[in-house]
Amino acid sequence: MELNQNYHNWHKPNKSETSRTFQGYYNVTNKDKYIGDLSTVIYRSSWEYAFLRWCDFSPSILKFSSEPIRVPYRDPTSTLEECAKFGLNPKDPRNMKERGYNVDFWMQLQKPDGSIEKMFIEIKPKNKLIKPVPPSKDAPLKLQKKFVLEAKEYLVNEAKWTAMNEYCKKIGASFYVFTEDTLQKIIGNFFLEKPPQNK
Repeated sequence: MELNQNYHNWHKPNKSETSRTFQGYYNVTNKDKYIGDLSTVIYRSSWEYAFLRWCDFSPSILKFSSEPIRVPYRDPTSTLEECAKFGLNPKDPRNMKERGYNVDFWMQLQKPDGSIEKMFIEIKPKNKLIKPVPPSKDAPLKLQKKFVLEAKEYLVNEAKWTAMNEYCKKIGASFYVFTEDTLQKIIGNFFLEKPPQNK
């Protein structure tokens, strides 16, 4: 696995006082478990912070890494206007721009039977996994714009996760999207502790 260190060097966490989310660098305790640069272990939400703590202290997690790789994918929303203008098929991958998907986490999990599973994990709010429903034609412009943004985000996520699943099949790994419900179920009390804000 070729690590994504260049991405870490420029895509730093937002630690401004006005930021609404918990972001920062996680201080790994069990340093031998972490793969990558220990000075750039990034979390971008309280959920990601809890997940990192779980990876750090859970004996079933043998190795882990934060934002470890960049996987290319075709963005289905990247050229919609150009396709409409020139009469091109917007669903044809050749008419989409290639972008990079930086998955949240990678880990090696030792199962109860002793086998080891290599896993890539994306952490997303569960409402991001629900396909947006178009508003009525007479809905306020604000609602229509909101739908367009949510629909684009949903399509991009689908494209990212399809590319990630294909990549994992090639290397013998698994890919999962964890929501807040998944985290509460899997990591228990680690989910409850909040990170220090803007530290």
